[in-house]
Amino acid sequence: MRGGWTRHLPSALWCVLGLAGTAGLALILLLSRPRDQAFVAAPPSTPVEPSAAVMDDYLLQLRLGIAAYHGQRDTEAIRALEAATTLQRSQHQPYRYLAELYLRAGKPEQAWHALRSLAAVMPDAYALDQVGRGYEELGLRELATQVYREAVRLDPGFPSARYNLGRAYLEAGDLERGIAEMREVLRLHPDFPEAHQALGMAYTRQGGFAEAITHLERALLLNPDLTVVRNHLGRIYLAQRRLDEAIQTFRSLVERAPGVAEARHNLAVAYARKGLQELAVEQFQEALRVRPDFQAARLDLATLLLEMRRPQEAIAILKAGLPTAAPDGGRSEQPDPFELRYRLGIAYRMAGQAREAIQELDAVLQAQPAHAEAHAHLGALYYQTRQFDRAWKHVRRAETLGVPVAELVAALRRVSVEPR
Repeated sequence: MRGGWTRHLPSALWCVLGLAGTAGLALILLLSRPRDQAFVAAPPSTPVEPSAAVMDDYLLQLRLGIAAYHGQRDTEAIRALEAATTLQRSQHQPYRYLAELYLRAGKPEQAWHALRSLAAVMPDAYALDQVGRGYEELGLRELATQVYREAVRLDPGFPSARYNLGRAYLEAGDLERGIAEMREVLRLHPDFPEAHQALGMAYTRQGGFAEAITHLERALLLNPDLTVVRNHLGRIYLAQRRLDEAIQTFRSLVERAPGVAEARHNLAVAYARKGLQELAVEQFQEALRVRPDFQAARLDLATLLLEMRRPQEAIAILKAGLPTAAPDGGRSEQPDPFELRYRLGIAYRMAGQAREAIQELDAVLQAQPAHAEAHAHLGALYYQTRQFDRAWKHVRRAETLGVPVAELVAALRRVSVEPR
């Protein structure tokens, strides 16, 4: 049987480290700070109130630029917004749009100039932090990271900007700088639960489980409702074979979040490793009740049932996960889950239903011709049904794919001659 139920345990849910809050980009249109920009001559130290005519021209160019931006006419938008900056160098709105437009146009240096100008005319770490979050909502992580850097430069003690900068580094895979920023956040604000969470996740990725546990436990002490943290902490205990602590952690998570299917799945895995098979079956079933499309839980439950010599129950569980016919009589749009079919073939074989087992394993090989274990099982099934030529074919194929089949080869030689 290929793999065990533990191979389907979900990976650490890093991607759920969501934004620490969101703020619409429209907020920045309400903020204005007089100062200069990076790629134009600095304004006089004493700001001069623009004339009404200049202000009207500025607003016209700004409106034209924003309209072109929303209409995806980037060249036109850049031209209008650049004109706006020449009319009013101390207004921040054009720079925010220009940074994005320059980046999309393949001009990163001009984009960074625009961001530096934005920070110069709006030297407010909180406002820049909001701009960075807005960029993230648009999927512009490079720009967001640069804005967070500017916010931290303006106010090194502002926790939100440092946290967001560290998070941006971690999400980009830069663990060293991300961890450094999160540690600085905690130096300034030791009771920042999300920073403890982020550090715990980051240390896990580095293999520093002791440090990870310290920060994850601290995050839970500060905020017991952090579902992701509790789940991740339980997974670390599970990986370290600290089964009692894993079970306790996952049980607490299930009590707090009974509708989280992954929590029930992980609790079931912990029960199974502890040898508490019936409790594991119950939690796998609950995970599927909460989320019927949770195929990892379905596979793990079926595998456990097979280990418990209950093939008919495994067959029922696996068949329930197969795609059904579409209303028009065609196939469902759901992709055919060949791992389910492989396990179903094993279950049929264990139940003594050779014809059904062969049918399912043949379906697996139609999609995955190099599925070594499927070849091995088919070889055994054809041997049992005295279809020796077919048995030889699959046995030899399994052998070339690295599956040990010496006993089956010997059995075939006693009753047949290998075809040439």
